Amino acid sequence: MARSIGDLLQRRGDLSTFLVHLTSDYNGKTARAILKSILKSRTLEARSVFGMGKKLAGLDEETRLTQLTVCFTETPLEHVWMMCEEIESRDKQLAPYGLAITKSWARSRGVNPVWYLDITAGHTWLTGPIQELLDLAYRGEALRLSQPCPQQVAAKDSQVARLAPFIEQMGKPVMTRKEFWWEREWRHVGNLRIPWPQLVAVFVPESDQEAFQAELNEELGEKTTEQFPDTLRMLDPCWGLERMIACFAGVSPEHVGPFPR
Repeated sequence: MARSIGDLLQRRGDLSTFLVHLTSDYNGKTARAILKSILKSRTLEARSVFGMGKKLAGLDEETRLTQLTVCFTETPLEHVWMMCEEIESRDKQLAPYGLAITKSWARSRGVNPVWYLDITAGHTWLTGPIQELLDLAYRGEALRLSQPCPQQVAAKDSQVARLAPFIEQMGKPVMTRKEFWWEREWRHVGNLRIPWPQLVAVFVPESDQEAFQAELNEELGEKTTEQFPDTLRMLDPCWGLERMIACFAGVSPEHVGPFPR
């Protein structure tokens, strides 16, 4: 009997059920404070422009809004630690504070994988056509082809503006190499509201978990009687898979690990 592809793929350790969003210091706020803000509002705010449409975003505010994204990685949970490492040529330093949601729920809300195009010299058969479309939109000459007759539209309404946030580049065009395809990034355009039941886990360093939860509950209680859900697990991204499984299973700390305490 033929096997379900879903049954087969769930055994592959390189394919994760989850998407992870990690925070970083931003605009004078620490990554820790930003995670608390996210959890209090249950909203990931799209604050940065990513993708091949960065030039478009400089045209006007309406066009910029079409390029603002929230970013995730489909890195398996036990390998999230490496995303927090200081990595050469990386613009943004991610912190060990973040959250995880299921990939299936994320897809239902418009989160989509990023498409990486090779920009190595001589490999422009994909980046060239996309760049030509972006240049047309930038000059105000974009055509919407889905109409009965092609219709000229503003950059913010162009089809390529909708695609650009989900397209990145990899390779070495001349001197500098750009290689971040290994992040296996997914993105959402605009803010993403995440209700408590859709949060799978929260990432906080083990040494800070108790204080973080106490502070969060106090701040949540200032406006409502809401508290951090008992069912929501707090993971340290530096934990190994066994430790994470123990946390999800509710194993008490004194019984975690190979040695009795």
